[in-house]
Amino acid sequence: MTGHPEPRRPTTGRPWQRRLLKWLRIAYLALLAAAVPVLVLARRDEVADLLGDLAGARHTLVAASLAAGFVLIALSAYFWLVSLRILGQRPSMRDLTLTAARSLPARYVPLMVTFAISRVALMQRRGVPAAPLALTAALEMAVSLAVSVAYGLVLFGWAGGLPGGLAIPIVSAVGVIIAASPPVAGRAVAAVARWRGLDSLAPVSGFTWPGYLHMIAASACYWTSAAAVFCLYMRAFEAADGFSTARLAGAFVLTWGGLRFLSVIAPQGIGVVEVTVPSLLGAADPLALGLLIFGFRLVLLLRDLLAAAVSELLAARRKPIAADPVQPSEGTEP
Repeated sequence: MTGHPEPRRPTTGRPWQRRLLKWLRIAYLALLAAAVPVLVLARRDEVADLLGDLAGARHTLVAASLAAGFVLIALSAYFWLVSLRILGQRPSMRDLTLTAARSLPARYVPLMVTFAISRVALMQRRGVPAAPLALTAALEMAVSLAVSVAYGLVLFGWAGGLPGGLAIPIVSAVGVIIAASPPVAGRAVAAVARWRGLDSLAPVSGFTWPGYLHMIAASACYWTSAAAVFCLYMRAFEAADGFSTARLAGAFVLTWGGLRFLSVIAPQGIGVVEVTVPSLLGAADPLALGLLIFGFRLVLLLRDLLAAAVSELLAARRKPIAADPVQPSEGTEP
């Protein structure tokens, strides 16, 4: 015993709510698995054309997208570095990057929080307390949601996808950023934390504007790079040639970054993103474009497997750092 109080484990809802959400996700995935083959068979001619498009794809761009995807792991780790340093911790960027890479397979478990839970648990082994880790995981989700919605609106407005040009998206983006700021969202979260006894969330009230803007910048860098990775992939196919880069990037950031987080029964927004992006783009053949977007998930899967394998080999050579005994905290998936 060290004499340090153990943080209370935050809850994510009542037991029956968690069980209901679990079964809704399973039912959704089962329905999706049954619906996709039916759609493919019903649109077999369009799918055949798509396969022909794949044969003539610019494979160099697909490879470039895969290679550039590894940068996103480091950028996600950098957000954690910024947040944890604001909270008084001093983890190394190397530890955070390895932890993010080792946790990537957890993204494919059909729950929303497994990726962050894995990162929290692995960083505890490197001597970082659970409370700031859990808060950082929650902050990443909240800030990422605000930035992706704001950024996506600006990109989509710039591409002419919204009425009024850039005026309405910029005003909306500023409103979203302010709503998620320390004086607004920070105070609200701190009040809820005190009410629910979630001590791990209480420090959010101490965040300042400079620290918040640093996290905003880190998240914006992540989503800029993520949009670039997606556009590299999409430019490999003729089906995407009719859309401007700003429009592709805006639709991607809005859905993958914003809508995906709100799709609580769709793990990683699977199915939701594939339907919404073609709708936002006004695609003539939404099924073909949706299947191409699903292919982007396969590129990310390959990246995740390679990154996880290499990071596990590197981690096997390292010794864990003893930490204070703390309760594992649930996080949120980025």
